[in-house]
Amino acid sequence: MLLNKKILILLSTYNGEKYLKQQLDSLYNQTYKNINIIARDDNSRDSSRNILNSYDIEVMPPNKNLGPRDSFSVLLEYSLLSDSPYFMFCDQDDVWKEDKIEKTLKKMKELESKLGDIPLLVYADLEVVDENLQTIDKSFWHFEQINPNMNEFNRLLMQNTITGCTVMINRKLAQLAMSIPDGTIMHDWWLGLVASQFGKIDYVDEALIKYRQHTQNSTGAKRFSINYIINKIYTSMNLMPHQKQAKAFLETYRGSLDNKTVKMLEEFSSLESKSFWQKRKILLKHKLLKQGFARNLGLMLKI
Repeated sequence: MLLNKKILILLSTYNGEKYLKQQLDSLYNQTYKNINIIARDDNSRDSSRNILNSYDIEVMPPNKNLGPRDSFSVLLEYSLLSDSPYFMFCDQDDVWKEDKIEKTLKKMKELESKLGDIPLLVYADLEVVDENLQTIDKSFWHFEQINPNMNEFNRLLMQNTITGCTVMINRKLAQLAMSIPDGTIMHDWWLGLVASQFGKIDYVDEALIKYRQHTQNSTGAKRFSINYIINKIYTSMNLMPHQKQAKAFLETYRGSLDNKTVKMLEEFSSLESKSFWQKRKILLKHKLLKQGFARNLGLMLKI
């Protein structure tokens, strides 16, 4: 049964037996103790569910395989049955540093004291590590050349810079963002878009998690390098997922958006039907850009 007035940590697992115990132990080793963990296993074929059941956490009933986006969406929707004020998202294969919750909550409280009861999202940097937790880069933002200050709505439409396993959201954002619709790329991307449009995003300028890279990552870090630049210049740019997500956002929140934002979303959603020059005009007019010269050069050459 859901425990009330605690920070809820939402954990989705899928064939994660190799690293799951280490991740769970890092949750129980947090300096901030007023938490409740709710897990959902996405129909694993290994012992992930047995591992979950060996800990004192709430495990949702077995269900079909949904994939990470919808699995986290189900978890968030279920967690709203509680009266918890805050929700965090947890992957199965990372390791949380012991003060992760404490420092993230401190930033959240600072935002609340300044801004009041509005939708809020706080995220943090990550330490990129290999499968044995050996450091690859002390900063994910450095590794991928990401500027965390660039989290405006139009920028987030083009590039997600918010890593879900670092995120804490407040109840106001959780209620506004549910249910996450079809057409959304990932749950963290959707939450970032909703927060940037209707609330506030801020971050902890510190790596609070060991972000494990291995062959089974559903998503992962990609080092920004000369090879990355060449790939962006010479590889076709597929914006269809971004356009579908923008259309889903417009359909969900049209009545709450100003005319300028509606126009941007309408034009971006229909980008594929435009001519070579019209596409580029739309992106530049609305400043629908990625971060950095190389990414935008690839974008303009290959859309």
